[in-house]
Amino acid sequence: MLGFKKFSVILSFVSMLFLNGCIAMSPYEGPSNFFKGSVVTTSVKSRLINTNGLDSFQIHVSTLNGDILLSGFVANARQKALAEKVANNTQGVQKVINNIVVIT
Repeated sequence: MLGFKKFSVILSFVSMLFLNGCIAMSPYEGPSNFFKGSVVTTSVKSRLINTNGLDSFQIHVSTLNGDILLSGFVANARQKALAEKVANNTQGVQKVINNIVVIT
């Protein structure tokens, strides 16, 4: 399983590098902030993937000017809180908005 997580992190990073040219930039941030946001998004996603006890494949991460928006679905409130904690403790994150839904 650890090999799969490493592969996922590498694939996420490579995808970010190749797809950044295909993604429309937000009108609310310039090119340098867009790139920084992409790096922060990738860092948060990587840390979520490598967090034990967290099903991170249903969590989506968006970044705008250092603010992180978490959305998606998790199995319980502990996973929701854990995802927020991981995002908050990631370098470059200024604020986390946690819109993750707990499926009961």
